[in-house]
Formats: sequence, C-alpha cells, structure tokens
Amino acid sequence: MRFSYTPGLQCRGTCAPAGAATAAVGTPVAPLAAEAQKAPLGQSAAAVPPEEAAWLARARAGEVEAQAWLLERYRHRMVRLAAHVLRRPDDAEDAAQEAMVRALQHLHTFRGDAPFSNWLFRITVRTCLELMRKRTRRPEVPLDGTVVDRAAAAPTGDDSRMLIASLLDELSPPMRAALILREIEGLSYEEVAAVLNVPLGTVRSRLSAARARFRELYAAAQKETEDA
Repeated sequence: MRFSYTPGLQCRGTCAPAGAATAAVGTPVAPLAAEAQKAPLGQSAAAVPPEEAAWLARARAGEVEAQAWLLERYRHRMVRLAAHVLRRPDDAEDAAQEAMVRALQHLHTFRGDAPFSNWLFRITVRTCLELMRKRTRRPEVPLDGTVVDRAAAAPTGDDSRMLIASLLDELSPPMRAALILREIEGLSYEEVAAVLNVPLGTVRSRLSAARARFRELYAAAQKETEDA
C-alpha cells in the first residue's frame, strides 16, 4: 500500500479532539555510518526551527495544507524506520500511515521542547511494536531489495543496501530500532532514549550489543564474499 496523505484524516478545529560524530560509548558501525552520510540526519537542536514551528501552528489550527506539508516532510523517514523495525514490506507503509494519523490526532500534545521528528519517531516505533504484538504467531518475511530501494537511505550500491538490510534483519526489534535511530537517523543517545521511552543506560547497552552483533555479521558476510 503506497503511503499518501488523505485530507479526510486531518484534525478538526484546534486539533484537540481525539486526542555522525563518534558516539560517547562505542564507535559507529562503519557500513551504517556510510548510509547515514547520504541520509537525512536528525535535528541536533532541541528547539523546533521557526519555519516548521509556523507550519505546526497552522496544522494545529486544522489547515489541511500545513498538515500535508508536515506529513510529506517526514513520510520517507517514518516509512524507513517502520520497514527496519517490522521487517515486512507491506506493513511498513501501513504503519507509517497509522502513525501519521495518530500524530495529527494528538498534535496538540507536542510541546516543542524536542525535534518534531523525534516525536514522530516515537509514535512510529510504538505503532510498529503494537503491530508486531498482533502478529506474534505469524511468520516474518525479511526485507527485500524493493523495500530497501523505497524505504532505506538515499541512493548507494544496491548490493550494499541489501546486505545492510539483511544484517539488520538478524537483530532483535529493540536493538534494531536503537541502531537505526542512532546510526542512520543521527539521533543522540538522549534522543534515542526519549523516542524509545527507555533509560539512557538501556540505550547504551542495546547499542553496544547491536554494534557488536552487526560487526560480527558484517565480517562474516565479507569473508563469505571473499571466499566465494
């Protein structure tokens, strides 16, 4: 299902109804860091940029154009995050759609003391985890090249994107989400903790384990390629 903005989903009235640099611990994962250099990075400043703040004010007032602007601005990154967390091609677009609907319904709760993208990422991760709980007994399908092309980072080698996607597929959802937010989206440790709603120490331990596992898998894949 292709993600698209549906005017009928906008908030009504005031929108109140319905409700990278080297990390402090560990080092960046080289292949993911290379992807991140070509991908949009998370905002480093806590404050919302003036232009975006203006669009947010208009969106809260129920202006359809402003809501559509916000959705289009972050759609790609939300789909990419959902694709990595869910590991299902068809579910990524649906999860992003649902997360955007929820964001519009609760736009009045966004305080503006952190980047708007981080708030959207939190909603996206929660939506993905809810979907995963609903399909606990259903077999999972790895990401394929089509999804990587559509939802992963900006253009790089097809083989490289597919390899990274397959390696990320080996990580647990919590580790995968933390690694994507840090290494590809460029969020700080504190921002990742806020998005995932876990203590900073948990983020550090997840990232440490995820990096170690990713390096192990990457080294094995490289050796297999060289021996082929």
